[in-house]
Amino acid sequence: MTTNIELAPGVMLRVLPADKFKTACFSINFLREHNKDSAGLDALLPSVLLRATEKYPDIQSISMRLDELYGATFGTLVRRKGDVKLTGFFADFIEDAFLPEGETVFDQMVDFAKEVLLHPYLENGCFCERFVEGEKQNLINAIDSALNDKRTYAVHQMLKVMCKDEAYGVPRLGYSEDVRQITAQVLWEHYLDVLKTSKVEIFYAGRQSAKVVAEAFAPLFCREKAEFVSVQTKVIAEVKEQKELSEAMDITQGKLVIGLRSGITAQHEDYAALMLLNAVYGAGMTSKLFNNVREKLSVCYYASSSIDKYNGTMVISSGIAFENYELAKKAILDELEACKRGEISENEIESARGQVLSALKMTMDAPTRLDDYYIGMALTDCVDIPELMEQIAALTIDQLAQAAQKLTLDTIFFLKGVEA
Repeated sequence: MTTNIELAPGVMLRVLPADKFKTACFSINFLREHNKDSAGLDALLPSVLLRATEKYPDIQSISMRLDELYGATFGTLVRRKGDVKLTGFFADFIEDAFLPEGETVFDQMVDFAKEVLLHPYLENGCFCERFVEGEKQNLINAIDSALNDKRTYAVHQMLKVMCKDEAYGVPRLGYSEDVRQITAQVLWEHYLDVLKTSKVEIFYAGRQSAKVVAEAFAPLFCREKAEFVSVQTKVIAEVKEQKELSEAMDITQGKLVIGLRSGITAQHEDYAALMLLNAVYGAGMTSKLFNNVREKLSVCYYASSSIDKYNGTMVISSGIAFENYELAKKAILDELEACKRGEISENEIESARGQVLSALKMTMDAPTRLDDYYIGMALTDCVDIPELMEQIAALTIDQLAQAAQKLTLDTIFFLKGVEA
């Protein structure tokens, strides 16, 4: 369990005792409303901050400093959880217990984070235009690269339709055309607003006590009053209108993407059941989509499902031959209907259960995954990992069927060939 300490209004520290790793980690996260206007700014800001600081004016000096700290890593974070954007930094560094006597890294890593966050390299009172332009191009390349992957593009297009009035329909990194319009001055003003109005979540996992960690991080945030803006995810369970659409592109393999809504989020009593159901239905090589739709019927090159625990959506992604559109769509949805009827074998549920429990155990054994999970707990009132594992272990087929019955079809999107 974590120890939670409010360092300042809107600034929460979560400390997880962890003595089984040789490294400790922490992340600093600014919580913002994810929307089209600020998506590119939020994605760009951490990279510009880490490009140079007052004390370390170039990438080389930053790299040298991290090398001095026994090869510590310090990277940018741009995460989207539901309708909330989390931007900031993640640090991973050797525990002081494994250093020569008298040596310490933890305090120096916090000082480095403070330097990056609060003492950026400036020219004429704002960010260096040359650095901003360089990081803009890197971000544009990342956005374009993701969309050049047709599987990713198809999911993006489906979500844009399914969630057209929701922040969830906006890509995590924003749009390249919006990034191109960002200037150094605009980004600087956004930075000042982020520091002033964002809720902040800090996560630490390691051997330091909560008191020591709190004393180290408190000077980074000296807010005297609450000016932060609260953000939360819109959860929609009811589907008012089912949508089916297609787009033609010069491709050789069709991409069929299906979006559903359940209204079941991580704080819902049925979340564990939805999580296990997803594994039975479409996550992994023991799932119904893999064994029945891909292997037995051979109507898909691949087919898998995933859920979002923050807004209760499920996305099914598949690659198909153009002529198999109707067959694949029917086969995929038929397997979901089978789950709703409780047509799940003992082998299917036990294989899925083992898969999910194994994944949760891996989360407990990886600092980066622990960070992601516990930061997620800050956004939704979900249970701790051990309790979630207990819930998974006790689930029955009937409970999975009940969770499946709450899934409602929302949008079907087909990326097809030009001649299809």
